[in-house]
Amino acid sequence: MKAKLAIALCVMFAVAALTALAGDVQLQITSPRPNTTVTAGVIQLSGTGADPAGTLEVEVLTNQWWPQDGVARINADGSWTYSPVYVSGQGVFNNHTIRVTEIKDHKRGKSTSVAGIVRK
Repeated sequence: MKAKLAIALCVMFAVAALTALAGDVQLQITSPRPNTTVTAGVIQLSGTGADPAGTLEVEVLTNQWWPQDGVARINADGSWTYSPVYVSGQGVFNNHTIRVTEIKDHKRGKSTSVAGIVRK
């Protein structure tokens, strides 16, 4: 009887731990990577960790934050793409930071960024 109780407690603990880990999925930009040179002024972002019930807001920093008007496509597994994204800063401003923020129920949620994106 004690063995069955111990097994049941272990299973309950494992399920609780896995559930907590699943809730901690981080929003990430997987492409482009930090400090990347891109060959075009219009790029596509991709990433993981987005809520399929939400949407994404994208901004590009050159001399100020520029909201992007592209389209987010979020898959059931949380992987996502967003395009188009314009990296058109000139001169000293040709070093872009891209910020992605998750929007759900009209509220801003998780956010992530990638820096050092330079257009060739």
